Amino acid sequence: MMRVLLMCMLLYVAPAAFGQVSIGVRGGYNASNIEISGNAPAGMGIGKGYMKPLHSWHADFMLNIPLIERLYLQPYIRYIRKGAVIRDQYLGKPDLSGMLITKGTRLELDYLELPLNLVYKLPVGNGRLVGGVGPYVGYGIRGKYSFTMERDGEEVSRDVRKVQFSGKADDNLAVIRMAPWEAGAHLSVGYEFFSSVNIAVNCNIGLTDTDRSELTRSRNQYVGLSVGFLFNREDY
Repeated sequence: MMRVLLMCMLLYVAPAAFGQVSIGVRGGYNASNIEISGNAPAGMGIGKGYMKPLHSWHADFMLNIPLIERLYLQPYIRYIRKGAVIRDQYLGKPDLSGMLITKGTRLELDYLELPLNLVYKLPVGNGRLVGGVGPYVGYGIRGKYSFTMERDGEEVSRDVRKVQFSGKADDNLAVIRMAPWEAGAHLSVGYEFFSSVNIAVNCNIGLTDTDRSELTRSRNQYVGLSVGFLFNREDY
């Protein structure tokens, strides 16, 4: 998978004839969540409305390719941790008294993303105001699902299981199975200093279902803050 993404990045270098291509690195903070629609049967699985943001990080390797005046192509490879923190779910039913109940607490998903942004740079002050938009594709590398076992509201044990990235659908709610591929839209707004340091706020909106269950539909989303540096630039 890594080879495929690297080959895609190399293909993007072709437009170098239009100007000087710069490379850069970037990283930062992101708050991710999972938008869930549909509902699992009562008391089973992770239901709609029980997710809150997971605070994590990302790291980028990027290209800055001039096309025409003020317009650039910026593809990059991003390694990012997405997911969500799972809110406590109340299961206060008399018929569950004395039974062991599984409650999810945290879902962490590591992805390789390949956004392809069309970027416009407007000179402002001692740098440029930058805005970009474009599609992205992502591939799930690894993940883990943290949960607790409770009896009558008291925690009995904690455990962690690996997330299975698979293209096959399965309604076994005891297993966390996610689609390996996802795609969506990527937006960014930031400021690029003449010193080559740049800062940006970015947002990803997943448009494809990552949940292999037919009972629910899940889409990744996040907002983030990035700080980076562009090397060997000659576009000013």
